[in-house]
Amino acid sequence: MRVEVFTVDDMPRINEGDDLARLILERVRLEDNDILAIASSVVAKAEGRVRNLSEITPSAEAYRISRKLDEDPRFVEAVLEESCEILIESPFILVRRPDGHVCVNAGVDRSNIEEGKIILLPRDPSASAARIRSRIYESTGRRVSVIITDTNGRAFRVGQTGLAIGTSGISSTRDWVGLR
Repeated sequence: MRVEVFTVDDMPRINEGDDLARLILERVRLEDNDILAIASSVVAKAEGRVRNLSEITPSAEAYRISRKLDEDPRFVEAVLEESCEILIESPFILVRRPDGHVCVNAGVDRSNIEEGKIILLPRDPSASAARIRSRIYESTGRRVSVIITDTNGRAFRVGQTGLAIGTSGISSTRDWVGLR
C-alpha cells in the first residue's frame, strides 16, 4: 500500500454558488479510491453559509454571555443560533449542535473570512460531501471518497486537530466490538 498526501494548489477565493468539484478537478487528477478532504469553511462559503455581523440582532442571552467573555454579542448570537445546547459559557462557549457535533463556538469561524463577516458550518456536512462526490463521479467516472473537516481544540491539550464532520464514500467509524 502507498499513501500520498497533497494539496490542491491555486484554488481561487470561494464564493456562494461555486462548483467545488469542478474547481478541484481543474487543478488535480483524482483516481479511484482517492480520499478528498475539504475544509468546512470552503464548503460553507460555496453553500452561502456566510453572514454579515451587522445583520445579526443579539438577544438578551447573547448580551449576557458576551459580557462574560468580552466578546461581540452579535458573534455570540450567531453561536447561539447554531446551537441546540450550551455546555459551557465561559471561558469559551462549548455547545452541542443540532447534528450532534460538540465544539467551541458552534463552529462559527471569523478567521477565514473578511472583517465583519462570519462563516457557519455547512447545514448537513455529509450531504455536502455526497454532492461533491457525486459531481466528481459524474465528471470523471472516478469513485472517490469525500471528507468534510473542521478544526477543533481538544480539552486540556495544546493545539488543534481536524475532525471529520461529514463523509461520503468512506465509513467514519470502525466497529471494534468483540475485537482486541
